[in-house]
Amino acid sequence: MPAKNSASSAAAATDCRARESDQLGGKVGLVATPSRKPSQVVRAELVGSDRCLAAGYVTRGTTPVLAMCRKLVAAGINPAASLECYRGTTLAITVASIGQGAGLEINGHGTGFRALRKGGAASPIRKFREAVS
Repeated sequence: MPAKNSASSAAAATDCRARESDQLGGKVGLVATPSRKPSQVVRAELVGSDRCLAAGYVTRGTTPVLAMCRKLVAAGINPAASLECYRGTTLAITVASIGQGAGLEINGHGTGFRALRKGGAASPIRKFREAVS
């Protein structure tokens, strides 16, 4: 009985290996396996508390990394690319997708992110009507 189990486990191990020859006895040069193309990584440098440099672009502001994501997407960089931001030689922050980072802003409480609001941050202004006489 133990011989039967060892034979079946050896057969299972053989099935898991890539085939070196096809079913007709020909040699297989390349085994087709599904693979994911590695995404592009953009390297950025954080300078001070309000500046980010990447791919020849500079952004300044309270959220320079998110602003850099918006600038890179506008410049035509692949939105699926990730952004690695360094402060000197230390990796400070990684944005998984510049496309997603471009659509974010800091929430009003400083505790996370929210979707970027379109139209700016100014509050609406009430319009005054002219006095009717």
